[in-house]
Amino acid sequence: MAKSDILATDAKVRLLRSLAFHVHRKVPAEEAMREFVDEQLKQGRRKEYRPAADALSAEGFLAAVRALALLGDEACAILAVVVEAKDHRLLAATLNALADHLEE
Repeated sequence: MAKSDILATDAKVRLLRSLAFHVHRKVPAEEAMREFVDEQLKQGRRKEYRPAADALSAEGFLAAVRALALLGDEACAILAVVVEAKDHRLLAATLNALADHLEE
């Protein structure tokens, strides 16, 4: 499975919305992503999700987003600034907006 084929568009939208929900409830984005990746690994999807787990452990949330090909490079650059702001409401709103954009 190619890197960009790990998640279909509808799965990306669901994941972004799930992350936004958890972040809005003040769960750190990295922790929310860890739960998702761990669940996928438990379901036997090691080949697809091991790179995301490794990236998450080594470099954090944005590296896992890139490893899963959730967003393009431009969106990741903007998301990096939002994550750095450490405002959970802003991050949740941004993740929801990105999900809306993918859904169009």
